[in-house]
Amino acid sequence: MPPIVYEILTLLGALIRMLGMLVFGLGAGWLALEFFRKGQQTWQLQIAIFLGFAGLAIALTYFTSPGALGAFTLGAGAAMLVWGLQKPKKEEEED
Repeated sequence: MPPIVYEILTLLGALIRMLGMLVFGLGAGWLALEFFRKGQQTWQLQIAIFLGFAGLAIALTYFTSPGALGAFTLGAGAAMLVWGLQKPKKEEEED
């Protein structure tokens, strides 16, 4: 095969990896926020969630490419902004 085919496949692979990490960042950010809100009674759970999320970011920094890490941080940051700024809905009592 010509070398241009390999270059195109490499580029497509990098774009797909970046998109996947963006979606993973959104999901991980939402999950961390959801569990952080539900664990308001126990501070130990909140610390575990924060350390787990920070550990994930550290591991991704070491083991992934810069593009994938950037996509993860964009996704996680967007999740923190979108779902973090929303106030939790209070359940309405039925009469």
